[in-house]
Amino acid sequence: MPDWISDLYRLKETLREGWLRIGVEDPESVADHSYATALLAWRMARRKGLDERRVLLMSLLHDFHEARLGDIPSPEKRAMGLEKVRAEERKIEALQWAEDPEVIGLLDELRIGESEEARLVHAVDGLELLLQARLYRDSGHEEAEDFIRSALESSQVRVLLSEIEE
Repeated sequence: MPDWISDLYRLKETLREGWLRIGVEDPESVADHSYATALLAWRMARRKGLDERRVLLMSLLHDFHEARLGDIPSPEKRAMGLEKVRAEERKIEALQWAEDPEVIGLLDELRIGESEEARLVHAVDGLELLLQARLYRDSGHEEAEDFIRSALESSQVRVLLSEIEE
């Protein structure tokens, strides 16, 4: 079986670390998060007239490296050295997608964040975190409020939130 397929199934078992740390007993996996991000981003891309295919692929693959690296919460990434972590992510992506330069190009586009599609995916990634945090908060995990506040620091996330709440 190709390594990328093993990675795909590993993502289904890779739990989102932030939720574990606040005591969520059965948190979403990275695959769950990527799926929700992809559907949200795809619908928004359609409404905005953006390239739906690119948005969908970027969204589905934005955390694929976590199959090998694990889910490292943002505060830990900053403590470890953001550039060091990003370099490791790029190295893993190069291994995962060595036979598919289109995917490497999309992930580079996402990392650089210059296209409207990449900016949308970044914002929807934060929006999905916020929506999941609300669900966990409403089920009794009050610490999820910190994730909500953090996500709302992004003006792009606030704009998207207002769009879906209308």
